[in-house]
Order: sequence, then structure tokens, then C-alpha cells
Amino acid sequence: MKKINFLNHKFMRRKLDANKLNFKMTTELKLLNEFIGQERALQAISFGLETKNQGFNLYAMGPPGIGKRSLIKIILKEKSKKKNVPFDWCYIHNFEDPEKPIALQLPPGLGVLLKEDMQILINNLSTSILSVFESDEYRNRLKNILEDFNNRKNEVKDNTHTDFKIIQLYKKRHINEKKLQLRMTANVVKPIIKKLKDKYEKYKQVIKFLRAIERDIIINVGDFIKYDESTNIISFLIENTHLIKYQVNVLVDHSKKKQGAPIIIEENPSYSNLVCRVEYSSQLGTTSTNFTLIKPGSLHLANGGYLIIEARKLKKEKIAWEALKRALYTKKITIEPIEHTSDTFNPISVNPMPIPLNVKVVLLGTRRTYYSLSEHDPDFNELFKVTVDFDEHITRSKKNINLYARLIGTIAHKENLKPLNAEAVAEIIDYSSRLAHDNQKLSAHIRSIYDLVIESNYFANKATRKIIQVKDVKGAIKAQTYRLDRVRELYYEEIERHFVHINTHGKTIGQINCLSVLKIGRFSFGNPLRVTATARLGKTKMVDIQREIDMAGPIHSKAGLTIINFLGNRYGKNNLFSLHASISFEQVYGAVEGDSASVGEVCALLSVLAEMPINQCLAVTGSLDQYGNVQTVGAVNEKIEGFFDICLLRGLNGKQGVIIPAININNLMLKEEVVKAAKANQFFIYPIKTIDDAIQLLMINDQNNKIKDFNEKIEKKLLSFSKKCS
Repeated sequence: MKKINFLNHKFMRRKLDANKLNFKMTTELKLLNEFIGQERALQAISFGLETKNQGFNLYAMGPPGIGKRSLIKIILKEKSKKKNVPFDWCYIHNFEDPEKPIALQLPPGLGVLLKEDMQILINNLSTSILSVFESDEYRNRLKNILEDFNNRKNEVKDNTHTDFKIIQLYKKRHINEKKLQLRMTANVVKPIIKKLKDKYEKYKQVIKFLRAIERDIIINVGDFIKYDESTNIISFLIENTHLIKYQVNVLVDHSKKKQGAPIIIEENPSYSNLVCRVEYSSQLGTTSTNFTLIKPGSLHLANGGYLIIEARKLKKEKIAWEALKRALYTKKITIEPIEHTSDTFNPISVNPMPIPLNVKVVLLGTRRTYYSLSEHDPDFNELFKVTVDFDEHITRSKKNINLYARLIGTIAHKENLKPLNAEAVAEIIDYSSRLAHDNQKLSAHIRSIYDLVIESNYFANKATRKIIQVKDVKGAIKAQTYRLDRVRELYYEEIERHFVHINTHGKTIGQINCLSVLKIGRFSFGNPLRVTATARLGKTKMVDIQREIDMAGPIHSKAGLTIINFLGNRYGKNNLFSLHASISFEQVYGAVEGDSASVGEVCALLSVLAEMPINQCLAVTGSLDQYGNVQTVGAVNEKIEGFFDICLLRGLNGKQGVIIPAININNLMLKEEVVKAAKANQFFIYPIKTIDDAIQLLMINDQNNKIKDFNEKIEKKLLSFSKKCS
């Protein structure tokens, strides 16, 4: 009989020798200013940022906390330094079509300067225009016009057409007064405007704007003054809404930016934040707006540079998402009327000139969001052609271990924490492999490492230590678990008190301990399950109770069909057998998913057919194929530890252990309690490759039987069923 050896404790947890780190304290290490791994992502980012063609925007995908945003921000900062500061953008009044404000492009800093100059102009108008109407020259000329009017009026009093002629005289008087106003105003305003024209002579759009202002002031000068006949006082209407036309709305201001392109992160990509917001003023119950109330969106602010958006948030904002796609397709930021109103949007009563758009957009998101957009939105694939795929794990090589140590030191330095000694760093690196579920890898989830270093510093402070030691790191890891494992404690207590029935001693026919994992939020823990099987004479059928009552997921259902085909391939090649079998996951009240219990399910069923008891000291996890080969499973560390914890609560007897797929040995990063128990021969891990290995360990390990005899016994039982039904 083939002997299945248990795994040596040395292979249960990979441990980094701190002496090989070549430093004693993290203060000896250089700060890390490069990235660990992520070569694929770095190449994609470089390609996407350097490609100027339309549609080559970036989607950076990977789980939260992996460092997507930080890496991209660092790269963008370096890239942006090499780019010119983009133009300022302003909106000004359109004198020909007031509902269509003009977009004005100016060199960086000139937008604010023009705005200030126009405000000075408006302020000077009050003094300048009042000086015109209060001057002796104006009063004398106006007096002459009035005297001429009165003289002519007296001359026509006795005329038969007096009324008609007087009306004509009034018209002529008004014309003469208006001409006088225009002439006198022009004499004052034109020199002021000329100074501005000289200042902005290089900018044709500004010159055109100033000419329009000059013409408008002269023609409409009467709108700016108020004459009180009772007091004979002339005043300037400084609050006149007519003056708004001369203002400048600086939408994008780069006056304080000395070099480089902007990098904008839009945390709330609603339409108003992404494209624009148009504010409204209310007077006497009437709501109105104008070009000065147009506020920039992040597209305006990022124009000429880079815009970073969370894909998940953007996807929820349908109007904003459509507007962004339209802007990227047309290469213009267009503020369009929104036909409906809502809590967020108001109808826009101005239709500003579109602004040319030159921006590189980077979406940050998960793989699920990426695949959803790619499948359901054809525009997404056209506009975001560069996929930046972040690796969740990196190779545990000597080079990466050294970089990881520098990363830990950099975190401590950046956060002003205590330094770590080499042993503490080694413990964190081992913990990283645990996070990666692979002793050949390190986790790329930088946020978890960041948090662990900070929490380790807390424990060092609490113990008034000057450096962070191994005990601080272990204390932080233990505390993290304790904060989250209330549900696990309650469940294990139910098992210990036999409310949940799990055997850890003895032997039983048709009953086996299988291993699963429960995930609650960010916390996962091993969840031992009792799987039972029955078999009797009947039509060929295997009932999976969970599947029959719709408590099974598709992968679990697939595993059930695989089991049927395995039985048929092994025991029914020459004869049709008549068997009615059922399998149940006992005391499971939620959905069952996955195939990692299929090895255990088969063993439970074969135990019934062979009438041979299963060793309850062992638990098993493993996926089975149709030929009886055992395949890898996930979360093997948590599964092993879950059964170990139950055995520990009841008392280790030196016979307990777990059966796992041999291929999962590389995933083992078990907690130290398990390794110590294994080293003391109090708990065992048995790696297997085939279902026969599991059968031998569970049912015939302590007997003189062979696998061949076991299988023959089952075949005889199935044959007898078949004969009885024939």
C-alpha cells in the first residue's frame, strides 16, 4: 500500500531570514523612489501618455489599495514638468449674439490681467462720464441747444401748423443732444480704450472686444447716467446691469503656474463638476443668467494636461459620462442646454462658444468595471484604448525583497514613524506573502502594508520602544484580526458547544469534514462543514440537496456533474449501475458555491458504498476532475487554520490534520501556531494528487486493504444494485 507522507513543517510557512537583509535598521536604507514590479503597467502608462492620437486615453485597473492612483500621479507629475503651461480661457460678452458668449484664449496669466483691466475701465467710466456731463463745455453746448430750441419754438407759435413744427423741433433737439453726448463721450472714452488696445495689440480677439465695448459705451452712454431735475444732479449708475457686458469671466487661470501642465483629480464627476456649472441670479421672481455666471468644470481645468477620474463614480453619472465621451470625440468642451431639470441640473439659457479640448484622461477602476464598460459601451473601447493592468502580486525575489524593505522604510520616514529593525521588516515581508496567498509572491496591495507599519508603530509607542520590533508587528496583525473576528469567534463557539455538528474524533460512515471559507467584509476565515452522503438502490441519479433547493451556485453545480461523470468513468464503464445517491452540506443556511469540496463529497459517497468509515480526525479540501485528479483550491491557509482552531479548542490528540491538494503547497503561509503544532507532531497536513490518496488517508490507512480492493468492493455493490433492478 502506498504511503502518503505528511508535509514537513518547514514547508508550511516561508520565513525570511532577517540576517540576509544586510541592514539592522530601516534608517540605513535609501528611500524608495521607484516602483516594485508593475512592469506591464508602467509600459502601458508610458505608451498611453506619449501617444497623441485620438482615443488613446487610459484605464488603470486593479483592486483598490494597490497603488494605482499614487503611481499614476507620480508619473504624471514627471511628465507634466516637460509640458508648457496651457492657455488661459475666458468668456466675454458677444455683442452680436448675447446668448452665445465668446471663448477667449490668452497666454497664461493674461486672463486675470485683462479681467483686472476691464474692472478698472468700468470703475473709471463713472469718473470719466460724469466729468463729461458736469463739464462747463457740455453745459454750455447743451444750453445753446436749448436756447436754439426755445427761439425756434417761439418763432412758430403763430403758425397754423404749430403743433407739427414743435414736434419736429423736439425731435431735432433730442438728436442734437444725443450727438453732443456721443461726441463728448467719445472724446473721453476713446483715449482710455486706446491705452488698452495698445496694451493688447497682439491679441486680435481682445482688440475686437475692446472696439465693441468702445462703440457700446458711446452709443448707450445715456443708460449709465441719471439726471435728477429737482436737484440738477447727475449721477453714474455703477450698478447698471449694462456694465456686465464689459466684464471678463476668467474660466481657467494659470497665472500662478510657472511650469508644467495641470493634473486634475475629479472626485465627484457629476455633469456640473466635470463639464461646467452655470449659476443663476434671481430678481423680482425672475431667474436669469449670463456669461459671468459660467463656472469651469474639471475638463476646463485639466485642458492641456491630465484628468484622473474614478470609473465607478463616473459610470453612475450617465449625463456626465455621455458628455465626457462627446468631448473626447469632438475634442471640444461644449456647454449644451439640458432639456430637463433635476436636483443637480438647471436649464442653461446661454450657449457659449465651445472650447478646444486637449486632455489625456485616466480612469481608475476595478477589472469588473472595465469588463462591464467594455462589453456594454462600444464608445469606451474607442476612447480608452490603453489598458493599464496592475499586477496584484509580484515575485518574491531577492531584488523585490530589498525594494520591499526600502518601501517599508520609506513609509516609516514619510509618516514620521519610529524606524524598524530587520526582524520587523522580515515579519512584514512574510505577512505580504500571506496576503498574496503564495509563498513565492509578495502582495502589491501597498495600502495594507502602509496600514500595518502605522499600526506597528502604535504598539511600539505603547511599549515605549524606540524602534519597531517583531513583537510590535505581530501585535498589530493580531489586533487587526481581533477587530474583525467577532463572527468567527461566535461560529467556532457554536461548533465547540456542538450546536454546529463537526466531529474531530472517531470514525463515521458517509460523513466527512470539508473546508470552506466565509468572507465578511475584509475578513476571511476557515469554515469547517459537515458533508454527508447516502446511497440506495434506485434509478441512476445523484441528488445534490443544495442544488435541488436552489442554494447552489453554478460552479458548485458543475462540481456535482463532475462527480457523476467520475463515478461513471471509474465504476460504470462496463455496466449500467442503478444508484440513487444524495449529498448534503449539513447546517448550511446560505448559498453554497465553489468546487473545493468535491473530493470530500466523493469520499463521503464512496464511504457509504464501501461501508467503510471515514476518519473524523481529518478534514479535506480539493477540487476533483472527471479522472480523479485533485486540483488546486483557493484560501487554503484560512481553511487549514479553521479546522486547526476547532481541534485546538477541543484538544489536539496527535492524529488530527488536513488533506490538501499537493499543488497548494506553494500557497502555504500558515500562522505560527499551526506550524508549531505540526513540528510537535500534534497536527498534520497531507498533500494529495489523486482521489485514491484521499481514500487511503481517510478510510484504509490503518487497514491491510488496498485501493484496488476498495474499488472492487464498490463495483460489486453497484453491480448488485444493477442486477436487482434488471
